[in-house]
Amino acid sequence: MRLTRVASPSPRVGRLAVRVGIAFAIAMAVVGLIGFIVAERWVTHRIDVSLREHAAKYLALGGGAPVTDAAVAARIEDWQRRKVLSERTYVLFGPDGRRIAGRLDIAVPPPGLSIVRFRGGGVAVQEGRALATRLPSGSLLVVVQRSQAATALRALLPQVVLAISLVASLLGIIATWLFAHVIARRLAVAQRAADAIAAGDLSRRIPTDDLDGMFAAQAEALNRMLDRMEHLVRAQRLFSSNLAHDLRSPLTRLRGTLRDGAASTNGDGRTLATTFERAERECAAIIGIFDALLRLAEIESGQHPTAVSTVALRPLIEDIADTMEPVLADCGGRVTIGRLDDACVQGDADLINQMLVNLLENVATHAPRGTRAELSATRDGDTVVVTVRDDGPGLAPEDRVRVTRPFERGAASTGRRGSGLGLAIVQAIVRFHHGHLALRDAAPGLIVEIRLPQARASV
Repeated sequence: MRLTRVASPSPRVGRLAVRVGIAFAIAMAVVGLIGFIVAERWVTHRIDVSLREHAAKYLALGGGAPVTDAAVAARIEDWQRRKVLSERTYVLFGPDGRRIAGRLDIAVPPPGLSIVRFRGGGVAVQEGRALATRLPSGSLLVVVQRSQAATALRALLPQVVLAISLVASLLGIIATWLFAHVIARRLAVAQRAADAIAAGDLSRRIPTDDLDGMFAAQAEALNRMLDRMEHLVRAQRLFSSNLAHDLRSPLTRLRGTLRDGAASTNGDGRTLATTFERAERECAAIIGIFDALLRLAEIESGQHPTAVSTVALRPLIEDIADTMEPVLADCGGRVTIGRLDDACVQGDADLINQMLVNLLENVATHAPRGTRAELSATRDGDTVVVTVRDDGPGLAPEDRVRVTRPFERGAASTGRRGSGLGLAIVQAIVRFHHGHLALRDAAPGLIVEIRLPQARASV
């Protein structure tokens, strides 16, 4: 089957790309803000660790000597002579708040970690992180770290967040537009296939050559659904054709019978009675076809009025054999019973009875005179196998596949009376009971094997 592609304009993506782009931009801005907070806290933590280390070093005098203001001031003055430029500086305040050592002009901070502000070499006010430690004399040693990295990070935050938002918005919109465009194109292919099918091209399918992942799986599922739909439509058309064909013959015979009766002018009452009898038989045949169709539709749709119960197969099969024995005897045949296990199924006894009667009627109608049929029921694990076996001519392999469809008959049944619905009804009843129907060669004859779930209780 050749698939053709119809060119179509590029599908419109709509506002989806813009919305997703905005959401992506907001998400990236939040990520940037979280990153900034984490980075700032990490820098602050590293500064605090450095402040504690240097404060401890200044307070750890050698030889166990007491920490005095003079000793600490001497260290600060010595450090200032050696370190002309540094981000770190030291200031010593007396108990009265007077600055004893250090060049940095700041207000006396509280003990512990804090933020201090001061003026640098120019007029701009700078900010630093300070650790104030109280000495035994009551003086206050302050270690100040100029946190230029944190200050620069705070200054860059608005620009960084804005840049990330803009870039994320642009990339998000572009990526979403491309993704939505690809999806829209693939959906357009499915839409064109649906339009072609709606126009009557039942062979149209969705191409899967360029698809992968969930798109390929979805297209394959839709194609399977379309295959099933095509099969059902064709089956419906065949069903209508076969129904018209099967009804045409009895209706034609009925019309001929009535015409012959109307043409009879000899006043023979017996001729008129015979005409009415023949007409009644043809009407009964037509009604029988419609009754069979109604039964088939009810069973397949699940609307059949059913009384599901535990059905013992042994007495049911024995009763059917007794009932159908005269029917096959009229055709020179007979019904025998083979192996019957004590088995039960959960189902509708009337439907199971009709199923077996249909199978035996098929033998009486379509098999040659003298054909014998055998009924049996055996247990096989969790299933019960009901078998109807005859020694007639059987069916060709290709016929076994199609005779369970409505109005289908085997080649040997051509020209014989019958609606062609017997095995279709049997198949529907088997499906109704969640079973399985199989037709096999008996060499000679035919084996109809029906597997039904076994009920828990048995007799």
